[in-house]
Amino acid sequence: MSGNNAFPALPSYDEQMRELSAQQHGVVGRAQLLEIGSARKIERRLASGVIIRRFHSVYVLAGVAKCWKQDLMAACFAGGKLSAASFRAGAALWYLPGAEELLEVTSPRRRRSRHAGVIPHESHYLGAADLAYVDNIPVLRPARIINDFGLLVERGELSDQVLDQAMHEAVRRDLVSIASVWGEWQRLGGAFRPGGEAVEEMLKRFVPTLRKTDSTGESRLLQLMRAAGLPEPVPQFRVWRSETSWFDLDFAFPDVCKYAEFDPYKYHGDRDRYMRMEARRLELRDLGWDGVSVTDDELDAGAQLALRVLKGLLSRAS
Repeated sequence: MSGNNAFPALPSYDEQMRELSAQQHGVVGRAQLLEIGSARKIERRLASGVIIRRFHSVYVLAGVAKCWKQDLMAACFAGGKLSAASFRAGAALWYLPGAEELLEVTSPRRRRSRHAGVIPHESHYLGAADLAYVDNIPVLRPARIINDFGLLVERGELSDQVLDQAMHEAVRRDLVSIASVWGEWQRLGGAFRPGGEAVEEMLKRFVPTLRKTDSTGESRLLQLMRAAGLPEPVPQFRVWRSETSWFDLDFAFPDVCKYAEFDPYKYHGDRDRYMRMEARRLELRDLGWDGVSVTDDELDAGAQLALRVLKGLLSRAS
């Protein structure tokens, strides 16, 4: 076969490993490495110092600069599926008052694991809808973090003033609303939950400030969905294809597997990107998800057709 007709060489094991770690602050999980190679390859690279064990079944590539986000990503990997940065570590990712660059992670109930330097928490109320992703690190959503801060207030590890400041900052930046924090408070057990009384007192005394907010494509789409009377979606929802592969959706209605996305022209600047997006839509359909994509022009026109289609999808699913 001539050189012109030869198939391009597939990336090597090490190239795939480096590409994967580059998306995860230099961290790779054992399950991820087993997807692209054998256990023997892992052991060889451990022995030669190419990768360094950070926690059980979690590694860091040698030569990658060490930082807090790298350690936090590794701690989330070590905690297992659905483990996420929480409490003060979560606040640090969201840039909220009360933040500390700790390794503080919440895992599902009875799946909490203990590792040196990691502050573990566990919860009955922890599912995919509770998680968001900041710099690709799984983190609990701000309304949950504010409620969890109540426990730290009760323990004397955080002051009432810091709890108030965290709430004001989250509302100011549209990370939460008063209703969403109240709703999370009720879902988690209200005043009967540890720290629940501190959060209740904060919410009762809370008075929001008036401000002018900035607008982005996604926030405009969210406002249009709200104005159309649609149910409140879950933003930045992750649909898992496998243990280590996923799709991120702008807005999801996970109970009925429906979604809406802002789909600007800049993401279709060439044929390859267009083909990848079409393949992504097909795979989402194969996973049981259906939804609408809203372009720049449609958004500027009010997205009326897209919202009618979405409303119909939600109505039939209900």
